[in-house]
Amino acid sequence: MTQYEKNLKVLSKYYDKFDELIEKGRKELKPDFEIIEETADDGGRILRIRQNGKMYYLNGKRNSKESALLWRDALGELQQNTPIIMMGTGNPSYLKELAEQTENKITIIVYEPSLQIFLKFLEMADLERWMEKHLIIFWVNGLEEMGLQKLQPVIKKTLIYEMLVYVKYFILPNYEILFEKEAVDFMRICRDAAAEEAVQYNTNIIFSKVMVKNLLSNARYLCKGYKTTQLINLVPKDVPGILVAAGPSLNKNIKDLKEAQGKSFIIAVDTAVKPLLREGIVPHMIAMIDGMKPLSLFEAEGVKEIPLLTSLSAASEVLDYHTGMKIFYNQGYQFADRIFQKSGQIIGGVATGGSVATSAFSFMYMIGITTIILVGQDLAFTNNRSHADGTFQEVMEECDTSNYIMVEGNCEDKVPAPYSFQIFIKWYEQYIQGCTEHKKNRGEQFCVINATEGGAKIKGTEIMTLKDAIHKVCTKEADIAKRIKDLKPMLSEEEYKWAENYLLNLSEDFHTLSLRANKMKKQYHKLNRLCSKKNINQQEYLSVMKKLRKGIKEITQMDVYQLVNMTMSNANYILSNEQFLSEDTLQKEGKEIARKGIIYMENVKKLSDAFEEYATEIFSKRESINE
Repeated sequence: MTQYEKNLKVLSKYYDKFDELIEKGRKELKPDFEIIEETADDGGRILRIRQNGKMYYLNGKRNSKESALLWRDALGELQQNTPIIMMGTGNPSYLKELAEQTENKITIIVYEPSLQIFLKFLEMADLERWMEKHLIIFWVNGLEEMGLQKLQPVIKKTLIYEMLVYVKYFILPNYEILFEKEAVDFMRICRDAAAEEAVQYNTNIIFSKVMVKNLLSNARYLCKGYKTTQLINLVPKDVPGILVAAGPSLNKNIKDLKEAQGKSFIIAVDTAVKPLLREGIVPHMIAMIDGMKPLSLFEAEGVKEIPLLTSLSAASEVLDYHTGMKIFYNQGYQFADRIFQKSGQIIGGVATGGSVATSAFSFMYMIGITTIILVGQDLAFTNNRSHADGTFQEVMEECDTSNYIMVEGNCEDKVPAPYSFQIFIKWYEQYIQGCTEHKKNRGEQFCVINATEGGAKIKGTEIMTLKDAIHKVCTKEADIAKRIKDLKPMLSEEEYKWAENYLLNLSEDFHTLSLRANKMKKQYHKLNRLCSKKNINQQEYLSVMKKLRKGIKEITQMDVYQLVNMTMSNANYILSNEQFLSEDTLQKEGKEIARKGIIYMENVKKLSDAFEEYATEIFSKRESINE
């Protein structure tokens, strides 16, 4: 078996059918230049490229390994999971020295812009030991689905924020000359991937603080609120649900929805409310779950009293503005679960899918609706527009969609869709398939009609116009609005008083958490002093560790700790960043545990104090909850 064949076998072991992909590429390859193999002065195999009458060596002409050794030494000690992103395979010495001289397991992404060079590399390298030791990903231009433009998502998966400080980039010698454009694009992709990860981290910090403020502010509405599970079987089995999103195709058929009133259960996502009301169509419910949704979307006559399907983390300004029935779904927040459980209602939940429309769709299925009609669910830029008229502007402007991927359409062969929309399309397809199979196993049917009349195709849906859909399934009169109005809040009077007292005491709970964090901080300082001594008193060390474990358990079991922990992206970064370092003595390990523990508990105390003040402001008196 040749070295090339051995490497194909190794690659197929780690990446399914990669060998077949390479062989297919090899057979279809049309060489761009001449590759000449020579023997260096030190006896090593070296490559040179003849292109446009010029010669370019990919290895040192005299010493095939020296430059690779110097490069590896310059990298220094690489921590566990460090990402190394390389352009070029032409000189196997670089990858060889990196893989063999690095003790910790690292992640190596190798982008090769030339399939021709990569095939030669497979004749020279011995991948088996390297790939057993490290995670090595080869991305080769010229192989199916491996263009440079598709490399960024691969890089992003390896670039967690905690590792950005360690990541290394490298372009092999002469690749920047042979593949000038590819080299520039390669560095841009690496830079953009790192920047996006950093932006996402900072966004998480901002949003987590907003989210906790929303949670505390919206918690007041739980006491007189409703739970999604109260609506199970509220809609008769032979009455369809209509989910109205605000895609640009809504302009086409919004007037047709009038024919469905009184014969269906209509939920409108937040952006679709104004266009519907402008046409005199009042939905049975509005869905809004976003933490930063602008209030302007709801500032219209009649919106305040329409029942609101929402979440505790949704924009508190909107919930404050809204005066009607508020229906909450469970998100797993411990303090809210106390109230949900007190009601005696089953916990239940909704698969959010990442958007307000997917959340509303999941809610419809969860409460037992067997036929769902999608309207305005474009999931694409129909006519190069993002939303229907009357949402963010009276007439929506056209957008530049030249960088979007073209996907299969409902009414057109292809329509432009950004990457995020494609995620939602896939979610719908997988969720609909799961729902259909679940119903089928129970001897029941589940049907989704896509009456969007534009936008992207969703597999598993039946495509038809809204008029035809209404004519086909909206055949029975049903007063859904009255059924919703007749629901009683989830808490009885006695349960309401308990929940009221529970929320009024949240500020005290934050205060207790702050005190416990301060106590834990002192224990970590004690551990630091203990480990600063030349000889550790093992009995004292074990005693401190036991107290730390007990204290951590007490803190993490508090309902309010979860809210504090969600906002500690900065502290979690500091701790996560250190997890990749290893210490060789008990003293060093103990001091590192103490250092990280002190930082963490300082953050817990700081945030607990801030949220105590905020909770005191919100729940300062019973009237604030009763309002």
